[in-house]
Amino acid sequence: MRNTLFLFLAQTRLLWHARGILLNLVFVIHRTLFGMKSHFREEGAVTISLLFLLKLTLRDLVLAISLASGLQIVNPYLVPWFTTLGLTIPEESDYGTLLATVIGVGGVFIGLYYAAISTVSGAIYARVPNNIRDLLAQERFGNAYMRFLAGFTYFGVCLLAFHSVGLKPIILAIPLFLLGGGLAIIGFVRLGTRAFYLFDPTMLSQRLFEQLHRCHVQAQAGSFRWSDISFQQHAHKVANTSIDTLATVSDITAQEPHLNGRPFADLCKNLLSFLQRYETARKSIPTNSHWYEKRYVRSDWYRTSETQTSVSHQTATGLQPQSVSNPRWIESATLPIIKRCLETNIRSHRYTLVNELLVSLDAYVERLARERQVEFAFNVIRDVFSWCEQFMFIKADKDVAEESLEHMGICEQLARMPISVLIAYVQTVESYGRDVVLQRIHQITWKSEHSIYMAGFAMHVLEQLEWLRPRLAFEERVEGHLVSPPWYLQELIVQKEVGNLSAAMTCFYTETSKLYEDWIRTAMSSHHPWLAAVMISRESEYWTKLNYHRNALNQFWSDLNSDRRIKGLQWPELDTDELTHKKGQREKDLLKLMAHENILLSLRSRSEVYPDFAGQFLHTVGEALFAAMCENKVDMVDALFKPYLAGSALQFERLKPENADLDWQRRINLKVAVAPLLDLMAISGYAYLFSDYHDNPCLKKTIITEWNDYLAKEFSEQRLQLLAAAVTLTESAFELPHRSMNRSQWQQTMQQRLRDNERREVFSHEDGPFAWSETVVEHKSPLVRMFARNQLGSFYDGIDIFLAKYVRQRDDGKDLHFGRRRDRNFEDAIERENKQYMKAEES
Repeated sequence: MRNTLFLFLAQTRLLWHARGILLNLVFVIHRTLFGMKSHFREEGAVTISLLFLLKLTLRDLVLAISLASGLQIVNPYLVPWFTTLGLTIPEESDYGTLLATVIGVGGVFIGLYYAAISTVSGAIYARVPNNIRDLLAQERFGNAYMRFLAGFTYFGVCLLAFHSVGLKPIILAIPLFLLGGGLAIIGFVRLGTRAFYLFDPTMLSQRLFEQLHRCHVQAQAGSFRWSDISFQQHAHKVANTSIDTLATVSDITAQEPHLNGRPFADLCKNLLSFLQRYETARKSIPTNSHWYEKRYVRSDWYRTSETQTSVSHQTATGLQPQSVSNPRWIESATLPIIKRCLETNIRSHRYTLVNELLVSLDAYVERLARERQVEFAFNVIRDVFSWCEQFMFIKADKDVAEESLEHMGICEQLARMPISVLIAYVQTVESYGRDVVLQRIHQITWKSEHSIYMAGFAMHVLEQLEWLRPRLAFEERVEGHLVSPPWYLQELIVQKEVGNLSAAMTCFYTETSKLYEDWIRTAMSSHHPWLAAVMISRESEYWTKLNYHRNALNQFWSDLNSDRRIKGLQWPELDTDELTHKKGQREKDLLKLMAHENILLSLRSRSEVYPDFAGQFLHTVGEALFAAMCENKVDMVDALFKPYLAGSALQFERLKPENADLDWQRRINLKVAVAPLLDLMAISGYAYLFSDYHDNPCLKKTIITEWNDYLAKEFSEQRLQLLAAAVTLTESAFELPHRSMNRSQWQQTMQQRLRDNERREVFSHEDGPFAWSETVVEHKSPLVRMFARNQLGSFYDGIDIFLAKYVRQRDDGKDLHFGRRRDRNFEDAIERENKQYMKAEES
């Protein structure tokens, strides 16, 4: 029946029209319900947001209302006191006007400040990540001012509301508005001036450094929940976020031409200051703390235990990676920022900023050395040089004649860093030793988890202390006292100290040599002789300081390695003789480099603003040459004398005056110019003396050969006349020749060396009334005996020996005049010495 009726009605248009109206009505109802649902959902979200905003501002609201209510309560007690001072109670209309003014001023300042912030944000921070905009939103001074201004304005609203309901004017509000309004108005001016600095993102970085500081303090032993893994992970997470934000700030700064100079450099200097403080704090952080970044490492198959390899083989899987801490994760993330800043400023020729950064880096590596992290300090130095290398040592087709003073200054700073590390390390270990280790052990409370981190031990000792602490704490709990003797604990800790010292000594002797060698080779291969000279000069200074402090390092090594008691304990080994040999070989190579560079730089014109490396190297080679003669080192004499002779002649040509207004000025300048020639003749004369002293003719062979080549036939007369004039010019009886103190020191050293000769007393006419004795020097060379006879010194020096043994032995030198004092017959003095010696032998 129903189907029949439906089929009948389905054939009519009325049914379908009614159906369409019904479906449309259902759609309208559903749409209305959906709209209402969406509206209520949106309103609910807005209400929740409003409630959240109320929650955020509830404290300030309650504070303002409470303050206004409190002032309203105490107001009746203040009115008599107010009138006693002779002040007039304000009219209600004036009071209302004052409140409205305060509220208006506060509202206007709030709008102006956020307008300024919007301008800054749109200009600088519109296209930056959210973490940078968060820094702007968290800007401390602005937030503090706006919080005060908002509270001050709402406080005025509260008082106006109280007054509107008929409450009396509050007397104390007037001085409060006076002070608060002044702070709001004047503070807005100051804050408005500071707003211009917000265009520089680096101004906001101080908050990042504060966060980093709080994070690593949280990870240090003794802080709140420092041993809780979740707190450690949270500190690491926040610090990592801060470092990422800092890297983003540095990227933005480096890309802006007006920011990548001084602002970027200041940011990096602050970063290096933070790294210095952090390096000191690291020894208070457990080595297994989750503060340190974790990374996975995979072991070698054949170095892994059979149990693990068998399981992996049976399951057809690889070895599972092991999680290890990266103790240098902060440095790995932040040092590239320093690198970019250095490269940017060198490329832009801002050398003042580059030098400031290098000074800060030098202070950082010095701090590493004081914390006895010498290996990492040298890694940093190597990285810093590689950062600057591509900009400093641009390869040239030929030697660069004039080098940039700024580049030389940068090389000076770089080459000084190993010296800073050495001195800082020596200063640290001079007050450290076995006794200090024992004192610090006695300060540790082994039951306390954080006591081992408060004892002052360095970072490399912490693993040993962390291994010992639970075992010794167990001893104390079981036995009631510590069973392990202090000397046992001392030795286990000293073993770690020896390992650290061994690595440091290797760096000081071997790694430093490689560093300087690579630097000098880079400078010379790129044809920058002046930069190479800077490196050579600083390396010479480094080895001099190492020789001076070597005893302190060796004493520290001996102290740590003394009194070994635990049998079977593996101690780090260090071949000090091998290190000394390598150092000596490098010093020899360096002297040869100096001799070569001395000639190369002497051939170039030198500006007065350049250091006189040629003169410095010539002087150093001369001292080394004299020392080699004293020590009978023929190989060094052979290697150094030829360039020393050439360098002395070139130095004379460079120093001799060309023109002078007065004759006396020219004479003085000539006396200065001939000093290198006098040094050369003195050195050559002492070669004869030490050749006889050591009974080694090879010692003077090279000297004779080189002088013969120098005084070749075509130049013989001219150069001999020059030598004679040099000696004669400086033989005045009323003045000391230039550099005579240096030659006198050689003479004193020679006399001290000759005092080692055997001597004996010879008596004459022992039975007669005029018996006397004399001291005879036991040596077959009359030259040696003549100089050694008088232990207080001799009237003769190396120049006399050279003139007598070489110049006057030449046919073209016999008739030369060398001044009244030098013309004394030196050979006659030697002959008299022979006769006296023979006579003494006969008696």
